[in-house]
Amino acid sequence: MIEGLDLDSDTRLLVVVPHPDDETLATGGLIQIALDAGAVLRVVIATDGDNNPWPQRWVEKRWQIDAEARRRWGRCRRSEAAEALARLGVSRANIRHYGWPDQGLTGLLMRDAQCEDQLVAEIVDFAPTLMVAPSLADRHPDHSALRVMIELALARTAFASCRRFGFVVHGPLRDDLAFAMATSAEQVRIKEHALQAHASQLVLSSKRMHRLCARVERFELPSSITQPGDEAGRLDWTLPWPRPRMRLHRSALYLIAEVDDRIERISVPLSARTRVVDARVGPGDPPLLDLRMQAAGDTLRIGLSSPRRIGRVLAKIERLGARLVIYDGHGWFGNETCSR
Repeated sequence: MIEGLDLDSDTRLLVVVPHPDDETLATGGLIQIALDAGAVLRVVIATDGDNNPWPQRWVEKRWQIDAEARRRWGRCRRSEAAEALARLGVSRANIRHYGWPDQGLTGLLMRDAQCEDQLVAEIVDFAPTLMVAPSLADRHPDHSALRVMIELALARTAFASCRRFGFVVHGPLRDDLAFAMATSAEQVRIKEHALQAHASQLVLSSKRMHRLCARVERFELPSSITQPGDEAGRLDWTLPWPRPRMRLHRSALYLIAEVDDRIERISVPLSARTRVVDARVGPGDPPLLDLRMQAAGDTLRIGLSSPRRIGRVLAKIERLGARLVIYDGHGWFGNETCSR
């Protein structure tokens, strides 16, 4: 028994991860415990992890990675994930691969709802009683964006109140928001054996991968990210403003806001000189959302107002353009997770 998780034969556990290997690193122990308890399990892997050129260059002894080479690498990583999950006790029939673009989930999220449509269909088909997915706070942009998609998809189904727990692979997880899962020595051994199936990821990052695998699995306690603004259509909260060196990059404030019963996806350009921004944003002519941003020290104060009701709002400061370092300073924030 895991504190906060009652796993038994009535449990229908849906595990959703962004890349092959996350299923082992973040949930390899949980998967074994769930299956031992008789739970019904399905694992969704959103991308094929194909946009990972340095291990591929090393393994294939080539510099140029074209589209066909990436597809080949993606097939390799799918096969590795299937073998890793088999070692954890999961059959291929219970694995779903979406093939979404690796390192491109934030762009998909901000573009339209097509990926959420696929998640809606998955959720309705499987009817989960429990979901495990990345935390909004994970600093890999694919991880945090996938969690936003999941939350938006859940809200469109009859499973909006389904229990869900978040994991962090990249970055810290606050102790006061998480619980640790106890695993036996044998379960740890099996998890390590599963990791060995991800041979392509071990060639250049063996120490890091083994370190991540050896960590005690910790899961974010369930929390709602659907806290609304007030009925008058006002919301006022604070986000961490990136460290000074991060401000040298082109960036934007990404907002996903529920206005009445519509989801609006909004991008507002930022710069190193941004101090105060007053703008009307969103669809319509004139737009129905008034935005005020004020940078002060290491915080960015955001105010939203509208003649309509503002429901849940999620926000992220996104670095734009090419990245030498994949990871964000912060993930996404829901309005109930930011200081008021």
